[in-house]
Amino acid sequence: MNNQEKLKRFLNLFTGNSKVLVVINADPDAIASAMAVKRILWRKAAEVVIAHFNRITRPDNLAMIEHTESGLVELDKVDKKDFDVFVIIDSQPDHHEQFSGFTFDVIIDHHPLSFDAAPYVDIRSDYGACSTMMTEYLKTRKIKPSAKLAAA
Repeated sequence: MNNQEKLKRFLNLFTGNSKVLVVINADPDAIASAMAVKRILWRKAAEVVIAHFNRITRPDNLAMIEHTESGLVELDKVDKKDFDVFVIIDSQPDHHEQFSGFTFDVIIDHHPLSFDAAPYVDIRSDYGACSTMMTEYLKTRKIKPSAKLAAA
């Protein structure tokens, strides 16, 4: 399946009323990738929230979050009942127990395949980073990333 077909299948999961929760184990690749998902879904979904469950303490990661204004929220401060589409990026549902409370509609990852039960799965273990995959999504959608997204 080429990039255009993948993007079309991905976008078909969302409507203008979709409330999307992107759940990540926050590290620079996951944050950048989640930001790309949020940008791709701009004007395609009613709301996109990026939530993380891990504690972020490394100064370089904190600086990235502040500089890029990624809008991350802590997962325990989110009510999943407020969302109808769930995305996991740069990980798979069986990678951490915090993911177990969700039935994901989208799984996008570059790690070796360990879980692919979702309506949309794009796992490319031959890629070094998920953000490289998301750059292809942005290019296919003909989106020029903002300076903050490009920095991420």
